[in-house]
Amino acid sequence: MLAPAHEGHGPREAATSVAGRRPASVRRTSQLDLGTPSGPDGQLVLHGSARDLWTAPDGSAVELGAAELEATVELSGRPVVAALRTRPELPALTGLVGVPALAGFRAAVDAAVPGEAASRTPAHALLDDIPGAVVIAGYTWVVGPLAGSPPPGRTPPADVCSGWRSGGTMMLAIGRTGTMPRLSGPAAPPLADGGDPAGWHPMPPLAAGDMRRRRLMDVVRDGDVLRVEAMFRDTHVDADGDESVVHEYGLSAVVSADRLELLAVAAEPRVLPWQECPMAAGSAAALVGRTVGTLGQHVRGELSGTSSCTHLNDLLRSLDDVPALAAAGGSRPGLP
Repeated sequence: MLAPAHEGHGPREAATSVAGRRPASVRRTSQLDLGTPSGPDGQLVLHGSARDLWTAPDGSAVELGAAELEATVELSGRPVVAALRTRPELPALTGLVGVPALAGFRAAVDAAVPGEAASRTPAHALLDDIPGAVVIAGYTWVVGPLAGSPPPGRTPPADVCSGWRSGGTMMLAIGRTGTMPRLSGPAAPPLADGGDPAGWHPMPPLAAGDMRRRRLMDVVRDGDVLRVEAMFRDTHVDADGDESVVHEYGLSAVVSADRLELLAVAAEPRVLPWQECPMAAGSAAALVGRTVGTLGQHVRGELSGTSSCTHLNDLLRSLDDVPALAAAGGSRPGLP
C-alpha cells in the first residue's frame, strides 16, 4: 500500500502515455532494473536492455540494434563494480571489475570500449546509466522499510542539487529529526503508446523492493532540423507489489540537422520528490547553442549545485545519442 505524500512533496503528475511512433523516425527505449537481494547495504544487482527501432514511412518497424546488460555493484563502502557483462559480448569490460561505480566510471567505460562510446550504441547507453542507477538505488533508504535510516556516507552533501539545497524540505527535515523524510511517490500508471506493441521493448515484471529506470527517445527529421522527444521514469515496487514513481521528467529539443547545434530545449518536471526539485528545470536552457555530441562535457562543467538536478543532467546528457540515432535513421530509405 502506497504511503501518503509528504507535505513537502514535489510535482506528482506522471505521464499516462507517450507519443506514438512517427513515420521515418528512430526510437531508443531502455530500462535498467535494480535489486538488492542481500539488503540495501550489500550488492546491487542490475539487469537491463535497450533497443533502437526505425519506423518506416508506412509505419512498419525495423529493429536497428539491441543490447542487454547484467552487472553487480558492491555497495558496502565505496560502490565498486563486482561483475559486468553485456550482450553482444564486450570482452574489454572485464577490465572494469573493481572500478568505482560512480565518479570516473563513465570515463573508464569510454576508454575500455571506445567504439561503443563513439557510436553511442544501445550497449553504451546501458553502461552509461550505471552511475545513475547506483544513485537511485539509495532511494531504498527513503522509500523502503528502512526509510529514514541510511548508513553513514550514503547521503549526498548539502547543495549538491536543487532538492538537497540548504534550507530545503529534505535538509530541514534532517536537521529537525535527524532522519530523512519518508518519500512516497504517486502510483505508476502504465506508459501506453496507443496500443502499439512495438512502442516499448519487452520488459519483465519487477519484484517487490526493486527499482527501474526506463528511458525513451524519439528522433525525427523535419526539414532542416531534428526534433527530439525524450523522457525517463524511475519507479519503486513496495512489499505489497505496488509500483510508485520516484522521478519523472519529459524533454523536448530541436537540433539543427547540419551543424548539430542545440537550438531549443525544454524540460518538464512531472514527478519529483521535493518541492524544491523542479527549480532545476530551467537549467536545461544553458545548453542552447552547444553542439549535440559534446553536451556531456558541458553538463559536467556547467550544471551543478542547487540550480541543477542529477537526474535531469543524465537526461540532458542522453541528447548526445541524437547524432547516432539520426544517422541510423538517415541510412534507411524514406527519411527526408
